[in-house]
Amino acid sequence: MIAHQRPYRWDAFVLPEQDFSNETIVDVVAKVNALVIQTSKGSVTQAVCLNTNPADIVEYAPDPAIKAEMDKLVVAYRKDETNWLNRGACGFETCRYTGKFMAKHSLGCEFQELASWVQLDYEEKPDAIHLGRNPVHLECRAYKISPKLKLMAEDLKKQNRIRVDMNPVTSAFVDVARVSLWSIDVPTKPNETTGEFRAASVFSYMPESSVLVVIETPEAQKLAEKNLKEAGFWENF
Repeated sequence: MIAHQRPYRWDAFVLPEQDFSNETIVDVVAKVNALVIQTSKGSVTQAVCLNTNPADIVEYAPDPAIKAEMDKLVVAYRKDETNWLNRGACGFETCRYTGKFMAKHSLGCEFQELASWVQLDYEEKPDAIHLGRNPVHLECRAYKISPKLKLMAEDLKKQNRIRVDMNPVTSAFVDVARVSLWSIDVPTKPNETTGEFRAASVFSYMPESSVLVVIETPEAQKLAEKNLKEAGFWENF
C-alpha cells in the first residue's frame, strides 16, 4: 500500500527508497522519473514534469516615461534572475535538496513537501506532478508616492530605520505595502537557507516624478494597493 496515494497512474507504484544529497531539483526529477519508468515497466513515462520557463512579466505603464523605466527594470530583473538561477536560489530548479524519498509513500506527498521547501510552484494533474519556477506570473506597476509617504520616509531616515539596499521612499513603501519579492532565500548548506536582497531588480524610484516602479506578483500588487489605501498613503496619477 502507498500512504496518501493519489488517484493517478503516476502514483500507482511503490518505488525503492532514495537518498538525495545536495542534488538539484533537475536531477531529483530525472532520477524519480527514471525509477517510475523502470518500476512501471514503461507504462508511465513521466511522473513529474519540470517547467523551467521564467515568470512572465506584464507591464502596466500610465505614460511613456514610466514605460521606459519599467523596461529598464525588467531588464535588470532578468539579469538578476540569471544570477539566482546560477546560485541555486529557492524558487529555481537549480536549488539543491538533501533528504530521503521514502518507500511506500506517495510521490504526491513527497514532491509537495519538497516543493514547499525549495519554494517551487506545485500542481497535481492526471498526466503528472507539475513543478515550476515560483513566482509563475509577475506584474510591473507604478505607484504615485504621496507627500504623506515621503514624510514617513524622512522619519524613517532620521530614525536610521531604512532597509538594507533601499532608499528611504522605497523602504517606507515596503513597510506600508507589505511586498516581499525584494528578498530571496538562498541555501547555505543542506536544509538551511539565508535571505538575501534584490531591491535594485524589483524597485525603481523616479524622484523627479514621485513614482515608484515595482515588480511583484499580481496578488502582491493588489494587496499593496489595498494596504496603501487603508493606511491613507494612496495617490492617484
